[in-house]
Amino acid sequence: MTDAELRERLRATQTDADRDAEQRAWQIVRSAYSPAEASSRHHRFRITLPAMACTVAIVAVLLAVASSPRDALARWIRDAIGLSTQPHSRPVLGGLPSGGQLLVNSPAGPWIVHADGSPSYLGPYTAAAWSPHSLYVVAWHRAELAALDPNGRVEWVLTAGAKVTVARWSPDGYRISYIAGRSLDIVAGDGSDSHQLASHVKPVTPAWQPHTGSAHRIAFVDQLGDIELRNADTLALLWRIKPPTPPRQLLWSPDGTRLLAIAARQLSIYNTHGHLIATETIPSGGTAGPAAFAAGDRIALILHQIDEPADSVVLLDANRQGFKRAPEAVLTAPEYLSGIDWSPNHQWLLASSPSANQWIFIRVLTPTRLNAVSRIANQFRPHGKRTAGPPTLAGWQP
Repeated sequence: MTDAELRERLRATQTDADRDAEQRAWQIVRSAYSPAEASSRHHRFRITLPAMACTVAIVAVLLAVASSPRDALARWIRDAIGLSTQPHSRPVLGGLPSGGQLLVNSPAGPWIVHADGSPSYLGPYTAAAWSPHSLYVVAWHRAELAALDPNGRVEWVLTAGAKVTVARWSPDGYRISYIAGRSLDIVAGDGSDSHQLASHVKPVTPAWQPHTGSAHRIAFVDQLGDIELRNADTLALLWRIKPPTPPRQLLWSPDGTRLLAIAARQLSIYNTHGHLIATETIPSGGTAGPAAFAAGDRIALILHQIDEPADSVVLLDANRQGFKRAPEAVLTAPEYLSGIDWSPNHQWLLASSPSANQWIFIRVLTPTRLNAVSRIANQFRPHGKRTAGPPTLAGWQP
């Protein structure tokens, strides 16, 4: 029996009402197989099943316990045979693996989580984003844009012509881009010389190109869904490309040599001249979620499943020639994942699950380790106030 056949059998089986049978089957399978001892091969956007002997044993348990196990039991068994590892959960956020500082946007406003896990509230802003080296944050609320120090002290305030929805600091710290209404504007890091770069853009976060010397180049999605690269100071158009599908996210590689455009069903990589290097198609039944680029060639991507509540975090490697090998899944969770970020040393990933109200820290070194923090929304309420909605990740920096 192939792994695909076993997957279909698990998914196709109907439910019965014997929850005791579920528990007995689960205990047998857990004792018969330990995910930590499995060896698996990676194929495109999935992890293969272990050895055939283990597969036969699992099928035997299924048939012996119940002729039609519940969907939940099938999911548990998929977990046990290596499709995911259940994280160790704790109710309180402790220290951050590998240190650094984490910027978090909550319904009450942005917070900074320090290396020891202690949070600092920055104020009642809609959201915020880091400056380079974590020296400042740029925060916004309605039509107001402000630069703050890490203690929340206001350095300067700018009033935009419309509601600000996103802002990003350039890699050298000398420029800030922000979308106000449908306009993409640029302001100097000290709050001076605000000017419009494009009058109509899509609500996609612009991406500053790193390592460009004194030039400030920024990629964004225009009103037609095309990707443009412009000089933010001279307003010069450097190139424009028309992707097959308008992207939802743009990411430059840390060395500034590749631009990753993420659409619902396709990943595309372009070089600094706007030439397409490679594409990767998301398999049927899935859509691409948020992604994060680590130093080197590694990309972390959330993969949403359309037909079942089980999202995955996969790793891809993409150099200047394209995608080097098949994606590797490091987490499959039975809930919706909405955010992903790398630790400063790129040895850990942090995934956010608003539906489960938890964060999951993933060590990407071998062996993989998962640590979860539950009830995460409770830890970002200023003065104990009740707020609606989960916190979102806004950058993990040194």
